[in-house]
Amino acid sequence: MTLSANNNGEFEIRKEYAVIYNWKKGISLSFFRNEKNECIGADPDVLCKVKENDFECVELSFSHDDYFNRYHFTEGDTAEELYHYCRSLGLELWSIHLPFSEKWDLSRENAEEALGDFEELIKAASRADISVAVLHPSFEPVLPEERAQRMIYAKKNIKLLNEAAKDMGVVLALENLPRTCLGNCSKEMLDLLQSTDTKFIFDTNHSLLEENSSFLSFMIDQGYCPVSLHISDYDFSDERHELPGYGKNKWNEILDILKKAGYQGPALYEPALYHMSGEKIDLNEISQNVCDLLQGKIF
Repeated sequence: MTLSANNNGEFEIRKEYAVIYNWKKGISLSFFRNEKNECIGADPDVLCKVKENDFECVELSFSHDDYFNRYHFTEGDTAEELYHYCRSLGLELWSIHLPFSEKWDLSRENAEEALGDFEELIKAASRADISVAVLHPSFEPVLPEERAQRMIYAKKNIKLLNEAAKDMGVVLALENLPRTCLGNCSKEMLDLLQSTDTKFIFDTNHSLLEENSSFLSFMIDQGYCPVSLHISDYDFSDERHELPGYGKNKWNEILDILKKAGYQGPALYEPALYHMSGEKIDLNEISQNVCDLLQGKIF
């Protein structure tokens, strides 16, 4: 706080803002779609705009079809070329979000195809010097009567995938999930992590059964500080992927917990295309929002 004179010669208190959370600015490339709602996140002009808006790192986050048939990410030198292009911009390829759907679900009994394709994506990610692979523990719905068996399948398959990821030098991180998905509470996340020797990524708009600060504090107390984040806000009734400050999250509590725990990853945003009000979200708006969050302006 500083004391300064206003135009009338009266003194007023002003709060000075500086970067108090010293994390890289990041964004999920899932945000970028064209007028036909097609994925364009890895297009060169989009990546240029990302860098122009002062982002330092990105997460590849596409559908299975986009990875394999639009960008051909696993073929030839595609991954290496993407790495060199981003490096020329001064942009880091931080993480890859593995696809998720009923077919690409490791909590199913017959997950051999999913395991094979996930390994191919992680192998390509390794060639692109990507540090983290993000995985959903399951798709949904998960019925109560099948939850225990789905956990068994998930643990078995995730452990196999994690062993492959380690061999390729990539960290496999499980993301906490909402609703009926596996990993929808801290104790279940802990069970999955301990059983598979994986790391943890925290999504700030997925916790529907516990308050975010409680969820995060529990995980950190158990030795699982997140290796990465998906940052967005919500109304506590369902995931919304709203910008911080437009929902109900207590950002000062969440970020202070992470800072105290020594969080080292980026402030990686995963926003929706539109505000809950229906207004379109702009990349410039996201960039400014990240700056405000890291400066402690959003509570």
